[in-house]
Amino acid sequence: MKSVNFQLDGMDSIEITQLEEHLFEVRLVLDGKISMQYMSKEELGQLGSTFQIGNIKSYLE
Repeated sequence: MKSVNFQLDGMDSIEITQLEEHLFEVRLVLDGKISMQYMSKEELGQLGSTFQIGNIKSYLE
């Protein structure tokens, strides 16, 4: 299992864990609240390099 964690401002963070070849778990911690979403490789790829981390909260809700 591969995982990457990005520390954002303060205690905020995003962690992406590869569970299977095409399945990922995305955990977002903002203001002490944890959001978790399962995404396919294609969905995760849609976030793309131009996606701003600050906007991920609205994407996961």
